[in-house]
Amino acid sequence: MHTNTLIMSLSDTYFRHQCIIRRLLKAPASLQELKDYYELECETHDYSFIFSQRTFLRDKEEILSLHKKDIQYNPSLRKYYLEEDHMPDDLGERIADAYNTYQALNLADGLSDFVYLEKRRPQGMEHFHPLLHAIRSRLVVTFQYEKYLDEHISERRVEPLALKEFQSRWYLLAKDLKDHSLKTFALDRITSLEASRQKYKADKGFNVNEYFRHCFGIIRPSVPESKPQDIVLQFVPGKGKYIKSLPLHESQRILKDDEEGLQVALELYITHDLIMELLSHGADVTVLQPASLRKTLNEIYNRAEKIYQH
Repeated sequence: MHTNTLIMSLSDTYFRHQCIIRRLLKAPASLQELKDYYELECETHDYSFIFSQRTFLRDKEEILSLHKKDIQYNPSLRKYYLEEDHMPDDLGERIADAYNTYQALNLADGLSDFVYLEKRRPQGMEHFHPLLHAIRSRLVVTFQYEKYLDEHISERRVEPLALKEFQSRWYLLAKDLKDHSLKTFALDRITSLEASRQKYKADKGFNVNEYFRHCFGIIRPSVPESKPQDIVLQFVPGKGKYIKSLPLHESQRILKDDEEGLQVALELYITHDLIMELLSHGADVTVLQPASLRKTLNEIYNRAEKIYQH
């Protein structure tokens, strides 16, 4: 099959998957209702209309495999429905969000008149696919790396372990073969990336999700004995609504939510990334515990006050 034809075919299939998922997220639907919804979406997006019981049954299996969403049939209602929380899939949701955004923007004529896109674009994304290949193939890679604070460029030889996103930037988690310690490298500071033919043995006991579980951002304490802290924050009422809609971290738990504001608990390492996040909320957040974190923020605010007084 010609490459362009294959891409179009895959795009049509993914579009059909998203239509089915979106319709079933609203409410259970019969096969005819799914077909009607898909036909309407095809007219809106100028797609070719291909929907039958045979294609739906195939799509149903592919949706479970690719999107981790299980479609079941209710005989009494004679309708299909989505099984709740079958297998959460953050990556699948991100891909779906990106695809739906692309579909919406692709419809727009004179896009710049009413859609304003972020001008800042993360650098270093050309390294994403080569690094992903090296991680999956367990290949040692070398690259030049620049530290912004001291403007020093060094040669690195590492065993790449994972890629992590934080605040619209991508980072590589790798074992530095110079001192055999785990480090994170920003993709936008990497140049001259090369994958060698040398393979490395992965540590079977290492789990990247566990490594970052109690981290806010990409920094983890260098001291192995460091423990995550129980942190309690109080947000003013208006800010609290934002924190509920977009939690600071997966460990976030709501302790109190009333007219005085939102109180949440988190279990995190206290790192530079976390402190910078709390400072960004200014007077809208108060650290209730631990005392050490309150003291750190208080010292930073006092130094800033002295600077602006002069």
